[in-house]
Amino acid sequence: MKQLFGLGKREIGELLRKKGINPTTQRVEVAYLFMQKPQHLSAEEVFHKINKEYEQVSQATIYNTLRLFVEKGVLRELVFSSDRIIYDSNIGPHHHFIDIESGKIYDIPADALSFSNVAISGIEADIEEISLLIRGKVRRQKAVHA
Repeated sequence: MKQLFGLGKREIGELLRKKGINPTTQRVEVAYLFMQKPQHLSAEEVFHKINKEYEQVSQATIYNTLRLFVEKGVLRELVFSSDRIIYDSNIGPHHHFIDIESGKIYDIPADALSFSNVAISGIEADIEEISLLIRGKVRRQKAVHA
């Protein structure tokens, strides 16, 4: 799916249909939240944001919608630990940096790092994707202008 941000709800409904997803009101609202900009959100954050601006949507609906969006390639699931799963609206190839002090997640463009080969002890493998997670501390952050 081509990366599209800033779409209206009607366009999001069409994108969901193209991915084989029935665009219910709740699904469109969740997709609209994610498709405003590249971002990383937990299911709990999605639940609170949706219910702050919209009628009450159950936690089960949020979890089921997020699972469906991951299965259909609308979102990317990042499993950092068994109790920390984040949903990424940037589905294109990229890596992640996590600031261990704030917990903030930053995208690293895929072409910022290069690999000529990867040695995996005792096996032969064809690599389809590399997703690297880097943990560290942010020393300073440059101002980003939109």
